[in-house]
Amino acid sequence: MLLTQLKDPAQLKDLSVEELEDLARQIRLFLIQSISRTGGHLSSNLGIVELTLALHTVFNSPKDKIIFDVGHQSYTHKILTGRMNQFKTLRQFHGLSGYQKRAESEHDGWEAGHSSTSLSAGLGMAIARDLQGGDFEVVSVIGDGALGSGMALEALNDLGAQHRKMIIIFNDNKMSISPNIGGIERSITKVRTSKVYRETKKDLYDTLIASNTGKEILNFLRDYRDRIKEKVIDAPLFTSFDLDYIGPVDGSNIPELIDAFQTAKEHDGPIVVHVLTNKGKGYSFAEQDETGVWHGVGPFDIRTGKFLGEKKPDQVSWSEVAARTLYRLAAQDQKLCVITPAMATGSALLPFAHKYPDRFFDPGIAEEHAVTMAGAMAAGGLHPFVSIYSSFLQRAYDQVLHDVARMDLPVVFGIDRAGLVGSDGETHQGIYDISFLNTIPNVVLCQPADATEAQNLIYTGFQYRHPFFIRYPRGKTHFQPNANLEPIEIGTWTSTETGTGTPEQIVIAYGEDVKKIEQRAARENLNLKVVNARFLIPLDTAMLDMIFDSGLPVTIYETDSPFGGLSTSIARYLETRHQDFDLLTLKDGFIPQGSISELRKDQQISLDDLFERLDAHASRSETS
Repeated sequence: MLLTQLKDPAQLKDLSVEELEDLARQIRLFLIQSISRTGGHLSSNLGIVELTLALHTVFNSPKDKIIFDVGHQSYTHKILTGRMNQFKTLRQFHGLSGYQKRAESEHDGWEAGHSSTSLSAGLGMAIARDLQGGDFEVVSVIGDGALGSGMALEALNDLGAQHRKMIIIFNDNKMSISPNIGGIERSITKVRTSKVYRETKKDLYDTLIASNTGKEILNFLRDYRDRIKEKVIDAPLFTSFDLDYIGPVDGSNIPELIDAFQTAKEHDGPIVVHVLTNKGKGYSFAEQDETGVWHGVGPFDIRTGKFLGEKKPDQVSWSEVAARTLYRLAAQDQKLCVITPAMATGSALLPFAHKYPDRFFDPGIAEEHAVTMAGAMAAGGLHPFVSIYSSFLQRAYDQVLHDVARMDLPVVFGIDRAGLVGSDGETHQGIYDISFLNTIPNVVLCQPADATEAQNLIYTGFQYRHPFFIRYPRGKTHFQPNANLEPIEIGTWTSTETGTGTPEQIVIAYGEDVKKIEQRAARENLNLKVVNARFLIPLDTAMLDMIFDSGLPVTIYETDSPFGGLSTSIARYLETRHQDFDLLTLKDGFIPQGSISELRKDQQISLDDLFERLDAHASRSETS
């Protein structure tokens, strides 16, 4: 079997087209079988198999630098570079990364988990090559909607200005995570269906057929066309940046891909190769996906296409709690609008989009634009809600500060995937938003302990009429619609006492951990006061005074960045009181991939760690 014999991508150069096509079928079958067990990014990788085979046939990795945008479409690249046997550990703790990873292989010269960095990275590598007299190719593979991002367009503009030798593979699968949306996609569709190629071919034929020399040239061109299948057409999106263009090329046709890549390799200057691929190719459920459900998946049954894992009937994702609340509020508030940068499916907002298409806006992978647009919508009298993943909100820090908070505009933000997210690893851990929002004036930031509180906090956000952020984690929670939505006073906390006696210790926590701590303390009959610090900005200083006036040992339990978070804010408030507290929080450094329970255990912030700490406090109190 070719696949099991493959140890190095250089071996591809000795294979026939038939062998490469057979290898593509084997890889596709392996990906479906492997990802069905581990989960991972399925559709994008199924669509890019032949493209990746052709890349490694033409180019010489690791000397030539191949950069996959986002990196979630690099699974075939990983297989071809000797990592097939590691796929059983894909996205697991200490396992194979779901993205390119420099520490994994010399074939991974760049790594990213966020979109649209490949062109800037490619240009940077081309500059480094040229200034140091290097001799290698730089190839950036961009697709899945990443070309619509402002960063990608900035890189195209600079690339056209510098005019360095670099190859851009535009993997055009007509999908990002959800379907591509916007003017660029319409422009690409126009290119895709252009008649200019056919008209140019006819004009060239009419000119050349008139002479014997022309006929000889025409025969040569026909032969070249048949070998390379190069269709040079008017591509205003790229030519406006002074980039040369080849395409569209059939992304399933290995000979055509090889010829196109070889032509690009011999080209002097920047060139775009436009490749048409089919996202999900080879697996019918993924091929028929129109909403992005099969983009990133958990384990599934290959035969039925059913996702595995038990879901209790009264549980929904935290994203769905937010989406259902928005759906409910929009029925009473005609000015309520929802904006999400390319995350309609992940944020459970498709029902809202279908019900209120005029009030739903997906600008694609453009977080900065989405936030500034929301600010202007609020200034214009609308009531916008921006649904955005925590790790993607980082990209819009300046827009939050400059275009929303500075003008004190009433935008409500839903920070999805807040906290540790698990298998996506370092690039997606949503642990920094508290820290960077703590630096911005006029901001309110909260996190609910349960779905009831979440509904009321979202309602509160729209009543507040200032910048309001509500964060919620990845995962599921018990959900029942609130009979009535009620506002919550800004900056107020609540507390619960467990055990049969008076509290002997105090734990300050936030989010769904509050309920977990309460339940475990009740089971163990601990005399504990559990504080729900639901507002992270501002703090409930009145309750803080009562807490530290009590003289009881205080433990702060936070599962986000240790710098600029809840404990930092409390410590700053307590500076003049000279009082101390115990703290469980994340260690300094980037947090790797793994299940959330594994990561909490590794970081020594699991509930077991917390209760061991509380037991130690109790033991010290008894002996003192």
